Amino acid sequence: MTTWLHDAFPGREVNLAFARGLPADAFLEGLREQNREPLARGEADGWVWAVHDMINEEEDTDYEEVDYGRLCPQGAEVVVFVTEPCSAKAHGPQFVYYREGRTTLFFSFEDFRQQRVGDNPDYLSAELLSAGLIGPAAECQEWEDGAHDCYEHEDGDELRLVRTIADAFGLPSPPLAALPRDPSPLAAPLAAPPAATEPVGAVSGTSPVVAPGTYAVHARGIDVTELAAACAEAGYPARTQGESGGWAWVTWDAAAVRGGEVSQLAGFLTGFRYDERFGGPDRVETVFLSGTPACACPNGRNYSIQHCEDHPLQFENSRGGFGRTYFNVGRGRETQRHGDLLLRELLDAGIVGRETPAYDADPDFNADGAVTMRIIADHFGLPATT
Repeated sequence: MTTWLHDAFPGREVNLAFARGLPADAFLEGLREQNREPLARGEADGWVWAVHDMINEEEDTDYEEVDYGRLCPQGAEVVVFVTEPCSAKAHGPQFVYYREGRTTLFFSFEDFRQQRVGDNPDYLSAELLSAGLIGPAAECQEWEDGAHDCYEHEDGDELRLVRTIADAFGLPSPPLAALPRDPSPLAAPLAAPPAATEPVGAVSGTSPVVAPGTYAVHARGIDVTELAAACAEAGYPARTQGESGGWAWVTWDAAAVRGGEVSQLAGFLTGFRYDERFGGPDRVETVFLSGTPACACPNGRNYSIQHCEDHPLQFENSRGGFGRTYFNVGRGRETQRHGDLLLRELLDAGIVGRETPAYDADPDFNADGAVTMRIIADHFGLPATT
């Protein structure tokens, strides 16, 4: 899409915007009121579309961007592709979906596999997962051989992403028909959604996955002696410890240690700081779980933020020294997450997605996050620590 728009509007940085649920004249006039004269326009399949300059350098001395929320009244929708949000730094395109004036979904093409935000960050997650664009199956592993350059398939990934979005919203062929179709990654069968991991020694029954007021770290790739020793040397001697089903685990009384520091240590154990000690990179994987309430401070709902030391993120899975997926649990907090490792299970449980039938049927469903904790335990096959 970016290449086509460059060819069609050389020397310009443009947005491609679609609107549905309001008259075409109202949408186009709204753009003109914000100093964006359409460079191209059309109407089809219930949508009106326009290509316009991202920034009007002649009129906007402060380089203000278009406020699409103003163009999206009750009953209306606006879909926007920002093709060059910062060309000087070569940043990738951005996608935004507005519904009745609010940002329902926003992501950058650069990191949409890790971060999507808005009122419903999982609005398109089922479609993106089915297209093999997100989830564990979407992670390119070929770079590990040293000869592969992921940039070689970047254009194909971008095209597949645009096509998936267009199909999900039923966007009209013009101007998307101008996108090259041969060769297209969509000519190949779409990747099947990843299957849920078969649990190994998963927690069963109704016992909690992690006891209230407790922090737990599970580690795979080292034994319990190595795990407990590393924690003690870091200044966090375990209260309890054990080993089962390929996992070693340790726990602490949440009143005795700082949760953020323990969570950080769990990540460190998987990275370069312990490579030599544990026998090489990527040997260790950890899962941190918190039995304390989710943070209620002003940042408590913000996306993938380590809230405060007293209320660490309630779940984090780390490999290679980095948190692959982390989020809080219960009351829909799972949408405010980093990473899609557990997306298939969360969608199947009705906890995230365009529709959340489990919450619709019972507003108190999963209020304490117990269902999500069970999903986590089953996915990784975690042994009980209680």
